[in-house]
Amino acid sequence: MNHKTKHIIEQSIKLFANKGFSSTSVQEIANECDISKGAFYLHFKSKDALLMAIFEYYFDILQARIDDIEMKDLDPRTKLYRQLYVTYEEITHHRAFIIMQIREQAIPFNTSIETFIKRKRYSSYLFYKQHLLSIYGDAIEDYVWELSILLQTMFQSYMELMIFEQIDLDLDNVCEALLRRTDYLVEGFLQYDDHVVIDETLMKSIIPSDLLHLQLEDITSSLQAISDQELEPGLEEIKETAEVLLDELHQQNPRKALIKGMVTNLEAYEQYKGIAGKLRTYYDF
Repeated sequence: MNHKTKHIIEQSIKLFANKGFSSTSVQEIANECDISKGAFYLHFKSKDALLMAIFEYYFDILQARIDDIEMKDLDPRTKLYRQLYVTYEEITHHRAFIIMQIREQAIPFNTSIETFIKRKRYSSYLFYKQHLLSIYGDAIEDYVWELSILLQTMFQSYMELMIFEQIDLDLDNVCEALLRRTDYLVEGFLQYDDHVVIDETLMKSIIPSDLLHLQLEDITSSLQAISDQELEPGLEEIKETAEVLLDELHQQNPRKALIKGMVTNLEAYEQYKGIAGKLRTYYDF
């Protein structure tokens, strides 16, 4: 994205937040950006196309922050805590723009944005499942989808207070509370072996198969990075594990039993529980 396009997007976000999407004209956007109306159309085919670009821009910023945390040498619980934190930060930073979208109901009338938002929602289901498996391991296998939805629902409840009621909650307290409450839920499921409403079959009927394929590409990319890097002494087993997994994942019929064994190797090290969680999510074990 060039500087001029980024400038138009950032100025448009401010205009839409203040005036609303419907009430802001292309001419006003051009004036605010100190360009001609014709120059605007060199960057965007329409105001709807600009709105789509804004959503992509916003999610790219958020995803970059999440990915940066994912790459750090942190235990899975700390990673999730920090990723929840930066998500809340970005949401509250763009609070006025989000309220405008909800107030004007702009998304349902733009099919491209509606599809985009749906795919991000599906990705978030996988995100929560992966992280919960990274933290709690296969003990929660039977309950992980239900736990994922419950954690996401709690996250959204706090988010709505921040957006609609404009309450400035302490983000440290919120993120710590979310993880503690998840501990309580996990403890309850394990203690009572409660029946789940949301299971693997249900979620697989919702999440598009191509998203799962993209998830596999992400897994192989992470494993290749482990295989290629110079690891500290004592971590030779991890490099071998990554190489075995890469070889197996490229087979026409990967052996789940072998993969599960390699996942156990990864889970012995805090910094590799993230990729282990992704493998558990993808292969359903």
